[in-house]
Amino acid sequence: MTRIPVHFSTRLVCAGIAFLSLFASACKLGTSPHKKERESASTSASAKNASDPSIDLNCIIDHIQNPPEPFHYTYKKESADYNLVQDADLTPDTIDGTSKNGDMSRVLKGVHSDRESWQSAWTGLTGISGMSSTIAVVRNSSAIVREGTEKMNGYDTVRYSIDTSRANTAEAGLYRITLGDGGFEKGAAWVNPQGCPVKLSLDSEMHLKNGTVDKTHYEIEMTRK
Repeated sequence: MTRIPVHFSTRLVCAGIAFLSLFASACKLGTSPHKKERESASTSASAKNASDPSIDLNCIIDHIQNPPEPFHYTYKKESADYNLVQDADLTPDTIDGTSKNGDMSRVLKGVHSDRESWQSAWTGLTGISGMSSTIAVVRNSSAIVREGTEKMNGYDTVRYSIDTSRANTAEAGLYRITLGDGGFEKGAAWVNPQGCPVKLSLDSEMHLKNGTVDKTHYEIEMTRK
């Protein structure tokens, strides 16, 4: 499965994250108390993830690469010197869309049975990877707050507000490093149970040391057809 690559730019300083997984097995007849505790903890974690999936941009890439159902997709990234709009109708068998960056426009058409055309079409819709570091800054932080559940674009969703002004002391230090003094991220996201943001609007400001302000606006829409 293709995943969003990590992007480094002068806009953000990204911190590396290490994951450590511990595995244990036992060869015993019956179920031990420790196994029951582990199963209970796993069930609780699964229930929490279902009710609080957070924002997973890889979920969007998965849906574009292998659409589970027909849907309309739009992604926008706008700044002073960059204006990308990607728009497409997708089904499990076809992709029909466009990708526009300023004055340049590209038609994207793919048929799943034709490997070459399919890969060309879905990879042409992965501009969302350009906001991966922006979401990484706030993901799993106090900047993202669960506001409730709503029906959005034909999906059952969890609504989140995004606001870096809610940062704790440690997070505020990270935001000063990545966004500069006075920089912020603020917006809202509606996320389905798998973590796909079916609707997202986010404004990001980076206050540079030379006194300039770099403003970027993002939008995502996935609409079930």
